[in-house]
Amino acid sequence: MLKNSKAVFIGSTVMLEKCVEIAIKNFNTVYLISDDKKINKKIKNSVKIIKFNKLKKIKFDYLFSILNSRIIPEQIIKKAGKLSLNFHDGPLPKYAGLFSSSWAIVNDEKKHGVCWHKILKGIDTGDIAEEKKFSIKKNETAYKVDIKGVFIGINLFKIIIRKLKINKLKFKKQNLKKRIYYGKLDFQKLLKDYKTIKSNINFSRAVAVSSEKLKNTFGKFYFKHIPPKKNILRYDNEKISNLIRIINKILKTNIINKSKSVKMLENIGLNNHPKWDSLSHVMLISGLEKKFKIKINDENFENFSNLKLIYDYLDIKKKLF
Repeated sequence: MLKNSKAVFIGSTVMLEKCVEIAIKNFNTVYLISDDKKINKKIKNSVKIIKFNKLKKIKFDYLFSILNSRIIPEQIIKKAGKLSLNFHDGPLPKYAGLFSSSWAIVNDEKKHGVCWHKILKGIDTGDIAEEKKFSIKKNETAYKVDIKGVFIGINLFKIIIRKLKINKLKFKKQNLKKRIYYGKLDFQKLLKDYKTIKSNINFSRAVAVSSEKLKNTFGKFYFKHIPPKKNILRYDNEKISNLIRIINKILKTNIINKSKSVKMLENIGLNNHPKWDSLSHVMLISGLEKKFKIKINDENFENFSNLKLIYDYLDIKKKLF
C-alpha cells in the first residue's frame, strides 16, 4: 500500500530525521521540507528536498508535520491524497499549543503524554491516530519530560506505519469542550512569573526546557552551564574515556575528561551541553543501542540522561572495556 505512495515531511530536529529514515524504507517517494541544514545534508541522497512554496505544485498522498513551527495552510492540508498527521508533544485536548510539558508540571500533573493527530484548520484539533501517556516523576523537569515524549513519539510513528500498511489505522475524536490552548505569550508570562517566584519548585521545573526548543519558538538560544564540583572518583578512567569518545562521535561534540570526579560525570549531560539537548538525545539513544547492542525503552530510559548514569548502566551490563 505505501510502496506506491508519496509522503511529505515538514519540520526539524532529530525526531524528524528518525521518522524520515523510517519513511524512506516504506514509501515510494519522500519529500522533505526543513530549515535544518544538517538533516538536509545528511539524507539529501535519500529524499527530495523542496521549499515550502513548491508544495502546492506536487502531488502527494501523506503529509507528516513533526515539531514544526510553521502553520500549514488549509489548501496544503487538503492536497494530501490520503492523510495528514501532526506529532504533538502533549496529551490532547487538554494541552494544545506550545510547551505542553511545562504546563503539565505547573498544573502538578502526575502523568503526561504525546500523540499523532489529523491536521485540520484548527491547531491541534484533529482526530487522534495514536497516543500514549507516561508518568511525570517527582522533581522531573520539562526538559526530561520532552525527551521521553520524543522517544515515545518515534515509536508511535512506527506503529502508525505498520497500521497504514494493512489499512488498520483508526482514529479517536477529541472532546474539544475540554480543549485548553497555551501559546507563546502564556509561556513568556510564565518566565516572568518565575523571576519573581523562584522559590516555587514546580515553576523551576517547568521553565527548565530544551535550549533548542526555546530557540525554535523565540529565536533565542539559552545555555546554562553547571560547574563541576570535586569528588572522589571510583570509576575506571580508561572506560570513562572510551565512553566519552563514543558519545563525542555520536553527538559530534568534543567533551574532554579533564576532571577526576564523580560530579563531573553527572554534570556532562542533558542540562549543560549546547549539543546535548532533549532532541539530539534521541540520536544518542539510537547510537548507544547500535554500539552496545542494547534495547533502550520506557523502563530504562532514565539511565541515559548523563554520563554517570550511562556509565553505571553499561558497566553493570558488562558492556564497557
